[in-house]
Amino acid sequence: MMLALSTRPSSKVALLLTSYLVVSASYSWAETLEQEARSALNYIVGEQKSHPFLTVYVETADGEVLLDDAVASNQFFPAGEEPTNRDWMRIWSMTKLVTSVLALDAMERGELSLDDPITQFLPELSDLKVAMLENGNPISKAIEGDFGEPAAERSVSDPCDYRLDVPDRVMTVHDLLVHTGGFYYAWTGISCLDEAQAALSLPAATSSAEWLQGVAKLPLVQSPDDGWYYGLNTTVLGFLIERAAGKSLQRLVEERILAPYDIEALSYLVPSDVELQPVISGADGELRLATAKELAIFGGLQPPYGPETTLFLGGEGMVATAPAFARFLRILFFPKSTSTEPLLTPQSLKLLVAPHINETEWGAQGYGVYVSSGLRADQTYDRPGIVRGGGYEGTMYWVDQEKERVGVVMTQVFMPPFAGVSIDDRVRALLDHYID
Repeated sequence: MMLALSTRPSSKVALLLTSYLVVSASYSWAETLEQEARSALNYIVGEQKSHPFLTVYVETADGEVLLDDAVASNQFFPAGEEPTNRDWMRIWSMTKLVTSVLALDAMERGELSLDDPITQFLPELSDLKVAMLENGNPISKAIEGDFGEPAAERSVSDPCDYRLDVPDRVMTVHDLLVHTGGFYYAWTGISCLDEAQAALSLPAATSSAEWLQGVAKLPLVQSPDDGWYYGLNTTVLGFLIERAAGKSLQRLVEERILAPYDIEALSYLVPSDVELQPVISGADGELRLATAKELAIFGGLQPPYGPETTLFLGGEGMVATAPAFARFLRILFFPKSTSTEPLLTPQSLKLLVAPHINETEWGAQGYGVYVSSGLRADQTYDRPGIVRGGGYEGTMYWVDQEKERVGVVMTQVFMPPFAGVSIDDRVRALLDHYID
């Protein structure tokens, strides 16, 4: 007797088939996402030629890696020597987030408060004065904006013909966190300010005391009540935290962030066996190796990255790998998903991302972070509330609190010769399309 073969699969076969289809679909979107991201990186590096290399690294809140890719130009990197996400990078102002987190942590520990005068910890800065123009405005009004906006005050013939006045009120810890302290970088375009800071060689100081003695010789560009002005404020904050806690920033990072949360490759100290990427400039309209002292932020010098440095610049001085910074972001913003004790209390985290100042159509400034409105450079919109930050040589990070994802983009380029929709905007759009 012949047995009839059923045309209906058994429950086990059906389960295997369903699993196969799910896995196949998963591989399909993952492979397509990777291909699309690689295509975007190739276009920017290979065709647009605006970056010497780009790496992108994206994780979910619980640590699943969604993207881990890198593309490099053979103009600067021979085959087999291309940078990857495991390479250490100078992260410059991404350091500001770490320092702001340490400040909030110090407040939780009772070591300082938002309203503390900075001179309570930094008496060297007791005699700071504000540079005032002949018409009574602070000299900051004669400085171009960070993105090329014209100076608000254009009627002054010589902004260097200024007088020094006492600030309108005492500078506080809060002022340092929101960049209303009046400290500046040496890129104002006003020669007397830039040359005075460059002459101090601040990054070459061997201690925070020496650095503070130097910056005390410079004028402030405005008083605290004159609004947001981006400058050395977070660097000063870092030295204030050191005084309040009685420990160096490097030791505080190690004890309060790295060791408790098993984070590696985020530091002020470059390991002795690590060689950082070359400094590459696009200031002339095409990429080339940067000239000596071309990076103007401190007047030509870079932070001291050596393994023996004793000067820790809380606004600019850290180095990191992409996975290490991504883990820091996940632990900070998604402690429940990482099954760790919160790095900050919910109240402090809310304070970190609150829109404290500099609200525009693009978003607002928090403590060491920027919270986006969602508007992109091409006038399209992303979701509002994306937490973002970046560094002087093109590094950037973001936190998508709604989708519970973090991303880190690494490169090392000063003044890339092309501006457009940012790579992080492109990557988030791809993630939304292929995952959500």
